[in-house]
Amino acid sequence: MHQAVADIRAKAEELRDSFGAEGPARALEWAASKLEAALISEADRIVYLPEAARISGYCEGHLARLVRKGQITDMRASASRGRIKVRVADLPTKAGHKHTPPADVHDLASRLFKRGKEA
Repeated sequence: MHQAVADIRAKAEELRDSFGAEGPARALEWAASKLEAALISEADRIVYLPEAARISGYCEGHLARLVRKGQITDMRASASRGRIKVRVADLPTKAGHKHTPPADVHDLASRLFKRGKEA
């Protein structure tokens, strides 16, 4: 995404320098600024472990271990024993991780197992 923002800004500069198209160049720069703001806002979002696991591709247990080791900052209030919260920007991303659809493999397997019992 950051590369896309850089590409948009480069295209705006090209429009301005090569074609004198100030209006379209400003429109692209505005869009790049909005995209950057959205990226920053998403990175600062605080999430609980289940959502953190979906975002990163790692299981909740692994992320909890990283929090206990201090490798990921725990965003809970100090001395709190509630649910672990982390900042999206602090999460590691598993190599090759793709977007997890709403119904994961465990949900589908559970549904199939229930259907087998009902039949």
